[in-house]
Amino acid sequence: MRKILLTDIDGVVLDWSSHFNNYLKEYHPDKKLMDPTTFAQAPDTAELIESYNKTAWIGFLETHKDSKQVLPEIKKAGWTIIGCTSMGTDKYANALRKMNIESHFPDVFSKVDIIPFMEPKNNWLSYYKDSDAVWVEDKISNAKAGADAGLNTYLMKHEYNAFLDDKRIKKVDNWRQIANSIL
Repeated sequence: MRKILLTDIDGVVLDWSSHFNNYLKEYHPDKKLMDPTTFAQAPDTAELIESYNKTAWIGFLETHKDSKQVLPEIKKAGWTIIGCTSMGTDKYANALRKMNIESHFPDVFSKVDIIPFMEPKNNWLSYYKDSDAVWVEDKISNAKAGADAGLNTYLMKHEYNAFLDDKRIKKVDNWRQIANSIL
């Protein structure tokens, strides 16, 4: 069996929300992000996020929880780790994103696919349908898409998603819980 771990990046591998809120404090002090997985919070939320995703700030995110410690362990155990993020198509921002990931996770990711901003991950996940791959996500609609594709799906819990349930999806607080389940 080929061991494949598919993972979202923001809110799962990197701490996008804290960094974005710091950006807002600096440039838009009247705004605050409540739920990074929805854009219906304020009329300009999507535009602010899309604009942020094109800035140099995107190259300096810190890691999320214990991802920096646990993902290399999973890789060392023989897993292929593939990331996917829907941050947009700006080639310079994408290069910064990949450099940021590589700086925290040298040689851990086999690849990181960057899809258009706000694009659901259904199409991307369809490439791995019924592959027995593990899928880790924080956005419930993308987690459900992974479960629909027959993937072993985990939802990284946050304040904005902890109350959402789907029997096919395992909720976890951190990467250690995932590692304990798959290794």
